[in-house]
Amino acid sequence: MRILLALAAVSTLAAAEPVRADFESPDAAQAWATDAGTVEVVKAPVHAGTGALRWQAPKEGTRLSFSGLRGDLTANRAVRFFAFLEGTVEREVTLRVRTRGGDFWRRFALRPAVWSEIVVPFYQFRQDALPRWDRAEALELVARRPVSLVLDDLGLVAGGEHPQIEPGAALVERLFPGAEPKIALTPNFRVFTDAPVDPAAVAERLEQGLARFREIFAVEEPLAWPVTLVIRPTADDYRRSAVETARDLYGGDLAPPTAGGFTFYEYAFTSYDEKHGATRPVFLHEAFHQVVTRLLGFRGAGGALWIEEGLCYFMQDEFTPIENAKEEALKLLDNPKRPALATFDAKQRIDSGAENLAAFLVVRYLLKGPHAGAWKDVLEALRENDVRLLDAVGEALGVRPAEFEKSWEEFTRAWAAEK
Repeated sequence: MRILLALAAVSTLAAAEPVRADFESPDAAQAWATDAGTVEVVKAPVHAGTGALRWQAPKEGTRLSFSGLRGDLTANRAVRFFAFLEGTVEREVTLRVRTRGGDFWRRFALRPAVWSEIVVPFYQFRQDALPRWDRAEALELVARRPVSLVLDDLGLVAGGEHPQIEPGAALVERLFPGAEPKIALTPNFRVFTDAPVDPAAVAERLEQGLARFREIFAVEEPLAWPVTLVIRPTADDYRRSAVETARDLYGGDLAPPTAGGFTFYEYAFTSYDEKHGATRPVFLHEAFHQVVTRLLGFRGAGGALWIEEGLCYFMQDEFTPIENAKEEALKLLDNPKRPALATFDAKQRIDSGAENLAAFLVVRYLLKGPHAGAWKDVLEALRENDVRLLDAVGEALGVRPAEFEKSWEEFTRAWAAEK
C-alpha cells in the first residue's frame, strides 16, 4: 500500500483558519487525553511559537484524543497539522475524526526527525459506518506501533463547495489525463464519461429515479452533496479507474471488481453498453447505492448489505424491468440450496447472483406484498436489529420466521407466474 506523506498539495488549499491547537498557553493540553502513555506540552521541538504537544504511545492501538474538534465542520474542507516523529524509524499513524454516526479515518506515514506537514482533504478520508462532518465529536490519532510524536499547529482548512467529494477538475485530471471527458452536473448528480454516451441524458434519468425514490420511501431530506458516477468505455477501463481511485485517494489496495459496476464511499464506477446507451440499468443501480446510504442509512462495512443491494435492484427494476427476473425467481425458489433468509443480516456479504436476486425479491415483497403499509416500521426495525431480516419482521410485523418465508414465497411465485 502506498502511503502519502503530503496527501494534498498545500498550494491548492486555502489558508487554514486560526489553529485549534497551537500549544502556546500553559493549559494547552487540557483538551487532549491518551488511553495509555503520556501527553504533555513541551518547549522543543516546536514547529512555530513556543510550545508543542508530545505524545508517547507505549503500544499499538494507543489513542490520543482531542475534544476541541467537534460540532459542524462542513464549512471546512481539510484537516491540517504538523508532526515531528522522534526516533530513527519511520512510523505509520491513523488519523480519525469521530462523529455521532461513525468515523472518518486515514493512515499516514512519518519520517523521523523532521517536521512534516499533514493535510488530509475531507474527501480523502475512508469511512466506518455512517459518519457525518456536521456531527463531529473528536479528533484522534491511533498508534500502529509504539511511537513518540510531537504535534503542533492543528487546524482546519476553510472553504470550498461540497468538501465531501473530490473537486471535478481534480477528478478529471486524475482519471482522464490529457483528455476532455463529457460532464453533466445536476443538483443531485455528477456524471463524468469518456464513453459514447450522453451524460446529460444519464443525469436526467438519475434525477427521475431520485424523484421516484422520494415518492416510494417518503423521504424529503436533501442529499447534501451530489452523487458521483464515472462511466468508462469498457469494463476494463472502469475497473482500472476504481483501483486507481482506491490507491490514489485513500492509500489502499482494491481488487479489480468483477461485476458490471462498483461503488465505494462517494464513487460509483461502471462502463458503457451499446445495447442500452444512456438507459443502461447499472447506471441507476450504482448511483443509488449512495442514495440508499444517505437517505435510508444503510451501508455495509465489508461489502454491500443485503438490504442495500435489494433496494438498488428494486429501483433499477422500477425503471427497466430486470431481464428474466421471473424465470430466475422460480428457479431460485425451487433450489433447495437457495440463500436462507435467516442469514440475511449485517454480516452476510452479497457476492452471488442468487444472493442478489433473493435480496431483490425480499425487498419487492416488503414494498409490494401484504405488509407494504408497514414498510417504515420494517426499516426502523432493520436499523435496530443489525439488519437481521427475520428479527426485524418479527418485531415490526409480529410474523414468525416460518410464516414470513411462506408468505414471501407464495407472493413471489404468484408474481413470477404472471405473463
